[in-house]
Amino acid sequence: MKNHVDHSSECAYIIEEIFTPPPDNKFEYIVQSRYFERLHWNLPDKSSFILDKYPDIDGASCCFVRVSPDQELSSCFILRGGHQLISCASGGWILKAIEATVASYWIPQVPVLRTLDSYGRVLTEETAPITGFKNTPNQLEIEIKISANKQLDMALWRFQPSQSNILEDLENPLVLENQSIFFWTSETDYQAPADLFLYLVHGYVYTNRFIFPRKWKICSELDAYGLYVTFNGLESATEKALYNLYKRQVLFSVIARQSEDGGWHHGEWTKFMESHYRFHNGAMLMLEAALKERQDEVVTRALERAAKFISRKTDNTDIGIWFLHDSLEDSEEMMQEMCRVNGSNWIQKPVLGKAKTNKLILNTHLDTLISLEYYRDVTGDEQYTDIVNSALDATRSVLALRPAELLYRNIYRAINLTLLPKREAEQLPLVVRAIKRLTWKYLTPNLYRIKNIFPRLVMPYGFIERHLGMGHYDIDYHPINVLDLTRLSRCFPNEDLDRIISNAVKVVTDTNIMEYWAENKPRNKSLVEMVDALYHLCTLKKDFSYRQVLAKGILILEEWKIGLPPSLIGGDPEANKLSQMIPCPSPTDSRLRIVNLRHANMIEIIVINSASSGLDLEWEENKIDISSWCNENSQVIKNDRKNLHVPARSWICGKKNVN
Repeated sequence: MKNHVDHSSECAYIIEEIFTPPPDNKFEYIVQSRYFERLHWNLPDKSSFILDKYPDIDGASCCFVRVSPDQELSSCFILRGGHQLISCASGGWILKAIEATVASYWIPQVPVLRTLDSYGRVLTEETAPITGFKNTPNQLEIEIKISANKQLDMALWRFQPSQSNILEDLENPLVLENQSIFFWTSETDYQAPADLFLYLVHGYVYTNRFIFPRKWKICSELDAYGLYVTFNGLESATEKALYNLYKRQVLFSVIARQSEDGGWHHGEWTKFMESHYRFHNGAMLMLEAALKERQDEVVTRALERAAKFISRKTDNTDIGIWFLHDSLEDSEEMMQEMCRVNGSNWIQKPVLGKAKTNKLILNTHLDTLISLEYYRDVTGDEQYTDIVNSALDATRSVLALRPAELLYRNIYRAINLTLLPKREAEQLPLVVRAIKRLTWKYLTPNLYRIKNIFPRLVMPYGFIERHLGMGHYDIDYHPINVLDLTRLSRCFPNEDLDRIISNAVKVVTDTNIMEYWAENKPRNKSLVEMVDALYHLCTLKKDFSYRQVLAKGILILEEWKIGLPPSLIGGDPEANKLSQMIPCPSPTDSRLRIVNLRHANMIEIIVINSASSGLDLEWEENKIDISSWCNENSQVIKNDRKNLHVPARSWICGKKNVN
């Protein structure tokens, strides 16, 4: 790297100036609300700028820069005035002004070179080479080389002196802020405030992974909702202004991407730029949570359009309305394209009176039900009540199906052999291994044929399958079904789901399937979903055994270095009403994991130690005055509140009644 910048072969950008939009007729508002504004403009050199501002918060703004040259060139970014370059404990680098009256900046991630298709999907990505750097008392210069036909992406925050506290917060994160959080679509971990910009790319929330089957990065409102829930919990825990800014930025980034038809479209599988309704529902849940916190006309309009869109994505079956999984189910042509891409097939037989292309996928049906019911609760709009009631009828009917009990019981005895962790599978007798091999090679690939004759989702031993309209078997969806049924029981407390849910948890406690999910990377998402389901169950039920399974799941996640669900900090708006939320305490020791189980009239905290030695519990923030603690066996711990000890690979639970 050279230590000077040659301006003869570059395009130069003055950093102060990119935070100043051009005259009115040269930029457009993408989103304009009382609480958030997004402006966009282009320059003749094919550079594009998106500026996020907060009308009610003076002095904090974020700019996304994209430079798209036709040929290779060097681009220089110049910051005038004296600034110190500081490596930030929250990730990235702070350009801290030497003079107290001058703005400071934060670069959360290294600049990146990308190629994108016409739909905005990311096809390739690499770190941009920094070829020149110079910092003098009066000016800082950074030179970046941009390859031909690639786009340089970079994000910067500017903080005026009035917001210097945000910089101080970035330099001094709590232990809780650096706890790994796992996001569903990306199947990757968020570990620090700077990591938002691994997902937030030039104003849209993307997956932080090139996902199967096309190896593209696509936009994901489900990851956006995970980010929102995370920041909701961290805002409560830290009271840091940054997380309020983050929540708004993610929220309005999703609104900015909403299509004219009211939906969100992703193009994960095909050339059709299909819509995945679980992603769409993630956006709705976030909009609903935002409106519970603060009324906003822009958010309300976006939610109304989203509800109208999803309410039409249905199939009128013999058992009632069924919510579809994605827009591929709109036509046979799109279904055929999906099957061509992933090598699967779908069941065209009219099982339960379904349409040919309806995959009868349970989890998205439940998720849409929940999203529309929360829509009614938040807005008071009753227009979708009949649709919701009919979908509830369909849910009851499909969950009640119990044909061929003896046949399925024997089938699942064999299937259970395929769900063992490696250490158990290797110890099976030779004859049992042969049965196991025959099962995964011949039985499970053809299980859909039996389900065509005897349709059933709730299986013996408690397993819940994903669908009735696809030609493959996938028990890895068991956890998301448990999670969604638990969420449904919270949303519709009169529904009788306790036995199904308790049996579904029992099959997990009676086996080592959580270890099986953890050790198989494509499946570790299932373990995180199971932990999330158990978290929701613990906020609804007092059963101590649910806490034991929850803690066991977290210990396995820690062992395999997999992040925790966003909800555990206490910011999930479904599990925690805004009026009941309490700040999650942050431990001084980063090896301790905290579960904030605030529910009903109870403050409950679980502290988990995954280390190989015992650890003393001390709080660096939000110390909670809890005198009643028990160990993992529900035995009361005698303590003086100052000397709590968490044994190695174990946990303790504290409770306190509140009004």
